Amino acid sequence: MSKTVNNASTLLNTWTRILSQTEHNQRLILNPNWKGATQDLADAENEVLEKQREAERRTVELERRREEARRKAEDEERRKLAAPSTTRGTTARGSRVGRGRGLGRGGSSGYGQDSTSGAAGSTRGSGIGRGFGTRGRGRGTKPT
Repeated sequence: MSKTVNNASTLLNTWTRILSQTEHNQRLILNPNWKGATQDLADAENEVLEKQREAERRTVELERRREEARRKAEDEERRKLAAPSTTRGTTARGSRVGRGRGLGRGGSSGYGQDSTSGAAGSTRGSGIGRGFGTRGRGRGTKPT
C-alpha cells in the first residue's frame, strides 16, 4: 500500500509540473509582445552585458572621485607648504617693506625705468604709483 501511495504522489507531482509548464507556454504564445525563445535568450544576454557595463561605469566613477580627492589633497598640501613663504618680508603689522608694487623678483617692469643714456622723460624718483623703494631692486632691500 505504501509503495502505491508513493507512486501516485510522484505521478501527481509530475502531472502538476506538466500543467504548470503548459500554462506558462500558453501565456507566452498568446502574448502579442513575445518575440520567441531566441529573443528571450538575446534579451537575457543583453541584460547581463548591461549589468557589466553599469558595474564598469561605477568603478570608473569611483576611481575618478578618488583621483579628484587625491589631487585636491595634493593642492591643499602645496598651498599649506606655500603659505609660510608668503609671510617673509613683513613687519609686525603685516605691511611689506622694501618692495616695488607689481614687480617680480629682482626684475623690473620697464615702466619708469631709469635710462642710462639720460633720455628725457625719465620718471625715476617721482614716486608715483610705486610703493616703497625703487624698481629693479631684489627682494628684501631697503629704500635709500
